[in-house]
Amino acid sequence: MIPLAEVALAGCLAVGAGSDRVLVRDLAPAVPAFAAAPPDAPLGFAPAPGAQRIFHPAELRRLAARLGLDAAPGDDVCVERRTAPLDAARVLESMREQMPGARIEILEISRQPAPQGRLQFPLSGLRPTPAGEFWSGSVLYAGNRRFAVWAKVRVRALEPRVIALAALKPGRAIDAAAVRLEMREVFPAPPQIFAASEEDVAGRLPRRTVAAGTAVLLPWLEPPRDVRRGDVVRVVSRYGAALIEAEGVAQASGSAGDRIPVLNPRSNKRFPARVMGKGAVSVGKEGSL
Repeated sequence: MIPLAEVALAGCLAVGAGSDRVLVRDLAPAVPAFAAAPPDAPLGFAPAPGAQRIFHPAELRRLAARLGLDAAPGDDVCVERRTAPLDAARVLESMREQMPGARIEILEISRQPAPQGRLQFPLSGLRPTPAGEFWSGSVLYAGNRRFAVWAKVRVRALEPRVIALAALKPGRAIDAAAVRLEMREVFPAPPQIFAASEEDVAGRLPRRTVAAGTAVLLPWLEPPRDVRRGDVVRVVSRYGAALIEAEGVAQASGSAGDRIPVLNPRSNKRFPARVMGKGAVSVGKEGSL
């Protein structure tokens, strides 16, 4: 005697990829009486990818009565959401939609069979790891349901890189002549990681030493300082309606809005001040000239 599960597996009907419900049209091939009902009428939740659901005769009779039908079969009806191994060509096509100009090599793809649906590999899923480059994606099915898939890849794209021609020292404004723009075939980086034009770096200050021949990262740079340590600055103090201006010596570097210590060269005292802009600071009642 053949077990029921094996019979069901051999004769299961396929659930439509676009719905998370079993619809009348899914069962109609095995239940001719259902052909008289609206084809999109839901009959119950669809099984998960690769799983099956069996409608027993008693349930089918209840469904037929709900649909206003007189007849129902006396046999079980099996439905399943069918799956199949990922097709490498479709995976590559989906990836190229995201990166048309890149050179993409698929080394391995997830082996778990996936349901029918729309294959998606968003750029946000592409990442380098110690084990290689991986691209996470999904199959969109049954409306908004997602089935996770992945691929091990090698991706290279032509991207602009600003290269240091000589060592760039911390705190020293970068001259445009000290860098060069090159196009390099590299693993694609997220936006705002690498400097992509000479304008991105000219006049900015490295936070660390950048060796000659190195591609410059934007997080390594900071804007030029409005005030540098040792600069003689204009100190503006307000006391009510009174405005007092004097000169001081910056004891630290800073940009507009930063608080830095300033030295009064006459009294040799330090006081806190807020950088107003290029070569100017301000103090309030707490400041002392």
